[in-house]
Amino acid sequence: MATASTDTGNTGAPEHLDDEAPSDSHSARIRLVREPRKWPAWMREPVGEPDRIPAAPGAIMGKAFRDNWKILAAYSLVSCLSYVALALLPWTVGSMLDSGIQAGLTRAILPGVLWYSGLVLYLCLMGMADLCAVMLWMRSAWSPARRLTRVVFGRRTDVGRDVPSGDIVAAITQDPDRLGALIAFVPEAIGSSVAFVVVTALMLRTSAPLGLFVAVGMPLVMALVSWIIRPLQKRLAEQREEQGILTSLATDGVAGLRVMRGVGGEDVYNERYRAQSLKVQEAGIRAARFRAALHTVENAGPALFTAAVVGGGLWMAYTGRMTVGELVTFYGFTAYLEMPLSALSETVHNGTRAWVGVKKLSRILSADYLVSDAAVDPALPRRDWAATALTDAATGVRVEPGRLTALVSASPAETAGIASRMARVDDAHTAYADDIDLRAYPVAEVRANVLLSGPVAELYMGSLRSNLMGPNARPLEPRTVRDQVADVLALGGEFQEAMAEPAGPYPADPRLLRALDVADGCDVVSSVVGGLDGWVAERGRSLSGGQRQRVALARALAVDPAVLVLVEPTSAVDSHTEARIAGRLAAFRRGRTSVVVTGSPLVLAVCDEVVFVVGGVPVLRGSHRQLLADPAYQATVHRGEGA
Repeated sequence: MATASTDTGNTGAPEHLDDEAPSDSHSARIRLVREPRKWPAWMREPVGEPDRIPAAPGAIMGKAFRDNWKILAAYSLVSCLSYVALALLPWTVGSMLDSGIQAGLTRAILPGVLWYSGLVLYLCLMGMADLCAVMLWMRSAWSPARRLTRVVFGRRTDVGRDVPSGDIVAAITQDPDRLGALIAFVPEAIGSSVAFVVVTALMLRTSAPLGLFVAVGMPLVMALVSWIIRPLQKRLAEQREEQGILTSLATDGVAGLRVMRGVGGEDVYNERYRAQSLKVQEAGIRAARFRAALHTVENAGPALFTAAVVGGGLWMAYTGRMTVGELVTFYGFTAYLEMPLSALSETVHNGTRAWVGVKKLSRILSADYLVSDAAVDPALPRRDWAATALTDAATGVRVEPGRLTALVSASPAETAGIASRMARVDDAHTAYADDIDLRAYPVAEVRANVLLSGPVAELYMGSLRSNLMGPNARPLEPRTVRDQVADVLALGGEFQEAMAEPAGPYPADPRLLRALDVADGCDVVSSVVGGLDGWVAERGRSLSGGQRQRVALARALAVDPAVLVLVEPTSAVDSHTEARIAGRLAAFRRGRTSVVVTGSPLVLAVCDEVVFVVGGVPVLRGSHRQLLADPAYQATVHRGEGA
């Protein structure tokens, strides 16, 4: 699909592929299909904010049809004419045979020849209409895929609680494509239905008994196909559920491979994966039984009809009630009817797969946002977040502005929950900015001023620089098809990703370098081939656990928010590195509000204040040195050292 341009509509082809490119360049000699300078609007890739899509399955399908009704109508008309033209070919052949051709070529054969030539020419020209099918497919798939991506990667929702991550991945990558396949095939179904009516009428006109046999028998075959489709739909849904669970296991296994090897959990994981694979296999076998029955009916039904019609036609021709041309026409009609039957059956099959997929889309699109602006108070004055005290409503823990405060608990999940509420991860529980509910402020304002860096160092495939820059990273730009083809055709060329970062190198941002120094991450830059512009594998698998954690910490520090909330920021590094990070972190954030959830004495020693939480209640508050006098606190912070 062409990429829309914001100015001239040019597709953005690179200079080295243009006709005017230097002749001594290898890529200049690559001859690709010439593209129009400006694509029609209906052929451009959608850009900007994706359309909102209703959550109900039927409404999702309805919107796909409404959004493309003009292309659907035009392509359906072309499809009807094409199917009818194809159906009339046996009639023209029969008319030529009945024109007295056995006595030699005469002018009587001319009408049949002209009809046949005209129909073939029309069918050749209408072959270009397949472009409409491709555009229908792409347009119908892109809209829900873009909206799903926005829902999943936008504000936090509760979709992860009910839908496995594998199902979410499949919903974005596969289900919109299945919806597009259905929409694209609808004109084929309409055209085949119209052609079936036309052919049946012509058969009844030629021979009422044989025509009635086909007119009644074909719908019965379709009814049998529909009866088989129902249990097949159920089995496909079951297979999809099991496949989603298996995909989740695979992604989780890849993410935690090193941890599993470290604790010896590979055998347990392999057994779980093997058991789930068997479930997927069994679900696929159950679905395959009905799929085999469906294909049997699709293939055997028309064959049996053809045999019956040809046998009856031969007898009628033998008895003189049918001419040779009419027999050939009847045979052609009967053989042709396999196409409408297959088209209608394929439509049912596509519809089944699309409906199963759309129900998955519905589950994600109907997810509730964990945070919203529903309770925003527009009358609130502008807040100075740097001078704001945060209070957790559930525990009463208060974090004073301008101080580095540590939260300690024997249950790390308890203090991590406090940090999440202070950062407004969801609106089910709240915290207060001074005495005002955080939910009274717009989510965007809270996110811009209160930053939470969780315990898991989430990195993404891309350059090290983009991972460090976070929200300030340069956006990835899609590479044109011509660029990607040139990659492969160039001498020694290799296929590169369709999404690419702008060509570097760029000068390092001073804030980024300072954040890397505080996180003791300069060695990470030197360990990556290409430095800041070097490539990081998916989920940061090319880095060690400690390196990933330091990159995530540097990313949070580079944003330099008014309030910084860190959860276990040094749990994966050694003690020497942790000591350096702790001292630099305290100096870097001095005078600004920071919250650290940790049990490390090295980090606690540099904090302005430590809050010790027991059973959801803050029981002690003071410096680390002061709190060491309490046996329970001392046992909590030194339990990892064997004290």
